[in-house]
Amino acid sequence: MKICHVCSHECEDSAEMCPVCGALLQQQDEPVLPQEETILQNPVLLATIEDIVSAEIFKDVLRENDVPFSCDNDGSAMKVTFGGSFIAEDLFVSECDFEKASELYEEFLKTEPVFDETFFEDEETDS
Repeated sequence: MKICHVCSHECEDSAEMCPVCGALLQQQDEPVLPQEETILQNPVLLATIEDIVSAEIFKDVLRENDVPFSCDNDGSAMKVTFGGSFIAEDLFVSECDFEKASELYEEFLKTEPVFDETFFEDEETDS
């Protein structure tokens, strides 16, 4: 069994993606190492991602596309901002990688599920 590095779900050995969160799974012989400290040239804020799972999946996208990034925290805790919203990650990239990273982020957002009010209303009427 493979263990997802994002949500810790036990996945089949043959799985390439986690069926729970969609993260790419590591090969069994590849240890999951903490991200090396990245030194960015002229860092700029790429995105603030409010969901830990989405943040981890997008970090995988950046790694796959060889875009160095840095985070504002170590991922061990969420922070609460003014007004009560939760922020999982602020992701920073070098200024020279910003355009490429922005395009990747826009594509990533198109793949994220959106749960609007009608989704929850449908769930309530089904019960």
